Amino acid sequence: MLLQPLPSYEQIKLHVLARIADGTFLPGQRIPSENKLAAELGFSRLTAHRALRELTVSGILQRVAGVGTFVAQPKASSTFIQLHNIADDIRNRGQSLSIRVHEFGRRKATREVAGKMELGTNAVLFHSLIVYCADNMPVQIEDRFVSPAFAPNYLDQDFTRQSTTDYLKSIALPTHTEHEIQATLPSDREADLLDVKPTDPCLVVLRKTWVNGVATTFTRFVHPGTRHSFVSQETLDGRST
Repeated sequence: MLLQPLPSYEQIKLHVLARIADGTFLPGQRIPSENKLAAELGFSRLTAHRALRELTVSGILQRVAGVGTFVAQPKASSTFIQLHNIADDIRNRGQSLSIRVHEFGRRKATREVAGKMELGTNAVLFHSLIVYCADNMPVQIEDRFVSPAFAPNYLDQDFTRQSTTDYLKSIALPTHTEHEIQATLPSDREADLLDVKPTDPCLVVLRKTWVNGVATTFTRFVHPGTRHSFVSQETLDGRST
């Protein structure tokens, strides 16, 4: 069966999303006008208008009358200062939590993961690939690497019944965390796991944790951009929260 080409407006949406993902269009930056996009990509202005309108409705873009269309600032419901647990969020909203374990075992660290975990490239880590669902709707992929020295019984746990965060916190709370946030398009597998289209934007959080100066976990969280948001809180009067 031959694959049908994407509709013209979807092609424009994909073009804009790709430019956001690769950093060409940054949060708060004005993007080219409908006329310019239409001329650049060879489509009509009405087609470009529909594409930008749909991206605005989904919260990716923000339109300011008489000024232009801008890349929206990232949404902000979980804090980056404290260790975040998606399972708690789902329960607190009164939704039904379900956890799908897709991969679970030992894996040799890649060069990137070994560097993040401050280990040699031949190191073997515990690895899990888990999808958290709210009312059976996927809201987060958790691709986690764990130090066996920190959590030697990790692979003995049933993570369909508890979150990995709940278990790891029961061993020891992190003494230091590091986060990197990205806007990107999902891979084909990620789109399948999250039940979204490959053209739907996602928010990715890379998190590294330490306990007493020793790296314990490195995790890649992938969230559908239209189903999840983040909040960062701080005080500016010198008082901690």
